[in-house]
Amino acid sequence: MKEIQICGIPARIDRRSIKNINIYIKPPNGDILITVPKRAGEEVILDFIQKKTDWIVKNHEKMIRKKSSQFSTVITDEQKNLLMEKIHQFSEKWEPVMGVHAQSFTLRSMKTIWGSCSTKTGRIRINLQLAVYPDDCIEYVVVHELCHLLEPSHNTRFHQLMTKFLPDWKERKRLLNQQ
Repeated sequence: MKEIQICGIPARIDRRSIKNINIYIKPPNGDILITVPKRAGEEVILDFIQKKTDWIVKNHEKMIRKKSSQFSTVITDEQKNLLMEKIHQFSEKWEPVMGVHAQSFTLRSMKTIWGSCSTKTGRIRINLQLAVYPDDCIEYVVVHELCHLLEPSHNTRFHQLMTKFLPDWKERKRLLNQQ
């Protein structure tokens, strides 16, 4: 593995048995990993990185901002209770429409995801930090996780289901990730 600097930001280059060059900005610290094909020449790699420098810097800074603000908010018991109320309201609204039923909802402090669903048990976990987000974002996460009871993967069918039930889901997702 090779270490380089991109506009003063440390990055690692890892040669792997892959076909394409990939850039990863890893949470929570915004660590940069660039995976490259084993046979890729230095010139090709550096040219690719140069073309992607603005994107790398922008997304690295975005990750740092998220880390420093988003997941450092202290959530009060009142906010937890209100979030759980909203989750139950949205699930009562959407479960009959979608033809699914979640066995339970729990709140968890999660660093990198907004929710998760165990399709085998029907249990859904929601990120506690959603307590400080608009209702549209909370509803999006609830519908997203309920959709996983119909389709476990983030494939075309999953996206079609999201569009069917929540046509503006992409706007809500954008809002959630901008906060």
